[in-house]
Formats: sequence, structure tokens, C-alpha cells
Amino acid sequence: MKKIFQSGLAFVRENPRILYSLVLLVFVPGAFFFNTYSIISGIEKDIDRITQRKAVLAEKIISEVLADKLEDQEQLQGAVNRITSNNAEILSLAILYPESDFSRFRVVASSEQETLSETTDNIQYTLAWNKPEGIAFLDRDETGRFWRVTKLLSDGSGVKVGLITTTFSLQDSDALIERTVNRSYLVLMITVMVVLLLVSNQARLFGYVLTLNKLKEVDAMKDNLVSMASHELRSPLTAIKGYLELLEDKKLVLDEDAKKYFTNISLSVNRLNTLVQDMLEVSRLEGNRVPLTMTDFDPAALITQSVEELRSQAIQKGLALNLLPLGTVMVHADEDRVQEILVNLVGNAIKYTLKGSVSISATTKGTEYLVTVADTGFGISAADQKKLFQKFSRIQNEQTQTITGTGLGLWITFELAQRMGGTIMVESIEGVGSHFTLHLPLTKK
Repeated sequence: MKKIFQSGLAFVRENPRILYSLVLLVFVPGAFFFNTYSIISGIEKDIDRITQRKAVLAEKIISEVLADKLEDQEQLQGAVNRITSNNAEILSLAILYPESDFSRFRVVASSEQETLSETTDNIQYTLAWNKPEGIAFLDRDETGRFWRVTKLLSDGSGVKVGLITTTFSLQDSDALIERTVNRSYLVLMITVMVVLLLVSNQARLFGYVLTLNKLKEVDAMKDNLVSMASHELRSPLTAIKGYLELLEDKKLVLDEDAKKYFTNISLSVNRLNTLVQDMLEVSRLEGNRVPLTMTDFDPAALITQSVEELRSQAIQKGLALNLLPLGTVMVHADEDRVQEILVNLVGNAIKYTLKGSVSISATTKGTEYLVTVADTGFGISAADQKKLFQKFSRIQNEQTQTITGTGLGLWITFELAQRMGGTIMVESIEGVGSHFTLHLPLTKK
């Protein structure tokens, strides 16, 4: 038990925000209970005061009804019996006359037959005899609480002749208060259950927050690791690439196996260099460290230059690379980033097209400039299109398994397009080809 308490205390120290849940668990039910208790106590006191006034008033009325029967004990007893039998709240009713010394009183009429002719020196009667307005006090027995009211009886000339004492039951009002208390306790229990559910849900959410924070920390560590590793890889890659270019410039005489090894090394270095570049770009984009220089320019020359850069790749694969006539417009974007996007889209089209052609066209639609790269390649299924612009997402089938790539290029281009206020859309049919369209905002007039 001690270990559990210590571990719980350590958890609270590490995560002080959980104290809010504990305070909520204690404060809400406590405040509700205190409020309910105060209200019920106030209601009970108000009911007692009201019933006291009603009891005194009722006894006054009864005394007036009995005033003309004070000389006839038989009529007086009959009236007492009728009053108590017709009023369930009156537990007892008695008429008392004083003895000669006015310190003792004799019962002359009573709803309790065994008290008839009984003589008593109850101090309440003595006080009531000397107090014209009468007295009342609250008491209880095994049946419940009641008001006992004692008041003077006077004849027609105002002379004191006796006392009338009445006991009024508070059973109905007590039952009402008890029902109210029980309902309050029920509501309190429901409130506690709701608070417990809220606290448990908050504890679960708190756990999610902790997990999310940990994931953010891990993600930040991952970004730092990727960035650091990519930077560290660039230096040896640059050196290896330099040595390969140096060997190529020396035009060494190599046998067929050596030439093949040399070519494979060059290809591997280029692939690794591309991967490093893509990972660096992803790290910069995720860390929002990619500067954009937004200017207004005519994209025609940029599109032409990007296409010409890749024409040799298309010729090597025997593909027709068609650039359709471009109009003159002004777009608002980053020239270098637009060129990066175009090179990636046209390069992908060439990479995933075995035969046929790749065509680049442009048009204006509304407030946007649309550059479309259309190919006659493998095409993309509807399922693959949904995850096409995700990181490390590549089309995996028999036709593409020999094609190298990182699966980062389209994610990078999509992110760059969106940050410049545009986007990239794709339309594709398997076995027919694909259309990738870059949307760029036109310069506002």
C-alpha cells in the first residue's frame, strides 16, 4: 500500500495538472452537498415557523369555538372529540381548569380519555396561565416531531377560566423534507458518478496528452537525427562523387567488369545523393525552414527550361517529350520552387512511362494557372491515388518494382505547391496514363 501511495504521489509531482481532476472530484460533490444541506435546513426552519403560526392560529380558532361550551363539561368533551376526529394533524386536545392556588390544573375535557380529571402541575401550564399570548414548543417522541401549543381560555367578559393545550403533528412536513433529502442524496450520487466519469475521461485524455507530447519529442528527435545524418552524409557523398568524376576525366582504360562496377557505383552514389537531398528537404519542410521568395513572373521560360533539362532522359528511353505552346501570363510564386516541382513531375512522368510520350501544356482557369504533365505510362489505381502524396508512398506492382525512388518527391512537391497558395491534382487510369496538374495563383491585378 505504501509503495502504491508513493508511486501515486510521484506521478502527481511529475504531472501537477492531474491535481485539477482531484480537486474537481472533491469540490463539485462537496459544493453540491453543502448547498443542498443549507437549502434543506433553511426549508425545514421555514416550515417549522409556518406550522407554529398555523398551530397557534388553529388553537385560537378552536378556543373561540369552545368558548360557549365552557360551562357544560359534556358539550365540551363532545366538541373536543369532534375536532380531533375530523383533523388528523391534531394529535391531542385538552381543556384544563386551574385549582384554587392556580399552580395545578385539572383536565376537564380531553381527546385522551385516560387523562380526564387528572391533576398536573406541569410548568408549561403555569407559564401559559401567566402569558396571555400563550406558549408553544417543539418536541418529539417515538411517533415523530410535534408542536405543543398552550393558550388561555377566557369567558365572554375576558376573565381567565382555563387553558387549552393542543398537540399538532409535523409528520407530513417531515415526510416532505425526508423525500426532498432522499432526492437530494440521489442527485448527489448521480453527480458524483458523473464527476467520476469526467475525471476518468480527463485522466484518459491526460494520458493521451502525455503520449502526444512524447510523440512530439520523438518526432523532433527524429527530425534532428534525419537532419544531422543527412548533413553528415553529404560530405562523404560529395567526396565520392568528386573522385568518380576525376576518374572519369582521366579516361582510364577499364575492362568490361570494371566499367560495370564503375557505372554501378555512379548510379548508387546518385541514388543515395537524391535520397539525402529529399530527406533534407522533408526535414526543412516539417520544421518550416524552407524560405519562399514570392515574386510575379511569366512561367513560360521556366517551364521550357525544366523540360529541356530532362529531354535527354526522354530520348534515352525513346519517348517523345512534347511541350505545347504556352501563353503569356503572370503568376505569383517562388521561381526556384516552381522549377523544382516541374522537374519532379516531368521526371516522374518519364520514369514511369515505358513507351509513348510525355506532354506538357498550360492554361488559365479563373484565378489560377494550370500546368499539366500528361504521360502514357502505367497509370495509377484509385486506391493508390488516395495515398499518392503521402511520405514514402510509392506504387508497388510488377511494372514498377524495378524503378528506383524514395517515395518523397511527390510529398515534397505537394507541400511546396500548397505553401505557395496552389496545389497538385492527379487524374489517372491504369494502363492508360496519368495527368498531373500544378495549380499556381495568378498575379492579382
